Amino acid sequence: MFDVSIIMPVYNVKEHLPRAIESALAQKKVIGEIILVNDGSTDGSKEVCEAYAEKEPLLITVINQENQGSGPARNAGLKAATGKFIYFADPDDYFNDRLLADNITLAKKRQTDLVVFGYTQEKAGNPASREMRLPNLPQMDTQRAFRKHFRNFYHFSPYALWNKMYRKDFLTKHNISFGSQKQGQDALFNIEVFKHIDSVTVNRKPYYHYVTHEGSAVNRYRPNRFKLELAIAQSFEQLMENWCEDDTFSDLIAEEYFNVIYLETANLVHPDCPFTTEEKVEHLSAIWEDIGKTKISPHKKEEKNPFRYALLYELKSGHPRNALFLMKTRNQAAKQYLKPFTMIKTFFNN
Repeated sequence: MFDVSIIMPVYNVKEHLPRAIESALAQKKVIGEIILVNDGSTDGSKEVCEAYAEKEPLLITVINQENQGSGPARNAGLKAATGKFIYFADPDDYFNDRLLADNITLAKKRQTDLVVFGYTQEKAGNPASREMRLPNLPQMDTQRAFRKHFRNFYHFSPYALWNKMYRKDFLTKHNISFGSQKQGQDALFNIEVFKHIDSVTVNRKPYYHYVTHEGSAVNRYRPNRFKLELAIAQSFEQLMENWCEDDTFSDLIAEEYFNVIYLETANLVHPDCPFTTEEKVEHLSAIWEDIGKTKISPHKKEEKNPFRYALLYELKSGHPRNALFLMKTRNQAAKQYLKPFTMIKTFFNN
C-alpha cells in the first residue's frame, strides 16, 4: 500500500499538465501513487498522461473515461486509490516538493483525519501577482474545537481541495464522495467532511501554487449555475442546523446565499447569456424575493468589499437593473484594465 494517492482529474489542460505531473513526481521521501483520470480530453491531454505512465509505470496509473465532470473523475480515482491518505491536485497548478512528506508526517503524528495547509495564489503569466495565504488557526483535536474556530476556518478557502489532505479510511467510513454536478462538487464534498470530522491538523506553511487562468469554469456562462450554487448554500445551512449553530453563524449562512446571487448576477451579464434585459431583471428580482429578503437581508449586516457592498445595496433597494449594470461595468473594466483594476482591488482589500 502507498502512503498517499495523488488524484488528478484531467480535462483539456495539455498546456499546463506536464508541470502538475512533474510536481507530483518530485515529491520527496514519500512512497506515493499518481492517479491521472482523463475525463474525455480532446486536446492531447490523454497522450500526455499515457506518456508519463509509460515512463513511470510503477507510480502512475491512467484512467480514461468519457467526459462526466471533475466530480465523477475524482470518484474514479478514489475507487482505484490504495494510499492511506488522499491528496486531490488540479492539473493546471503546481506544488512544493515537500507538500506530501511534511503533511503526512503531521497527520501520522497527530492521528488526524484532515490536514489543512497554506498556499500561494497567482495569475497565470504574472508571477508578481503572487499572494501567500496561511491558515490562522490552532490545532483542533475535537469536533467541539472545530466548531469553536469554524469562523476562522471558513475564511481560509474552506471548499478548496488542494490545501487539504484526507485520511482515506475516514472518507470510506463515512461514505464521502463527489456528486455528478458540473460545478461546486468540491464544496459539497467538504461540507460532508465537516459534518463528520473530529480533528483537524493545521500546517502554517505554504505548499501549493493555485494558478488562476482566464476562461476558467467559474468565468463561463452556465444555464444552471443558480441551481448548482443554491445547492451549496442549502447544504451549508443544513450543516449549521445539524450543529445547532445556525443562529451563531447566521451571517455565514447569509454570505453563502449572497454568493449564490452574486455569481448568478455575473452569469446573467455574461455575453453568452441568451436572456433579454427584461428577462434578466425579472429573474434577478425573483431570486432576491425568494432568498434575498429571507436568507440575506436580515443577517448580512456588513460588507467590507466596496463592489459587493454596492451590489448588495442596489439589491436591497429593489434595483436589480442597477445591480446588473454594476456587474457588467465591473467585468468590462476588469477585462480592459486588468492591471490598474487589480491594484485598486488590492488597495481596498488592505
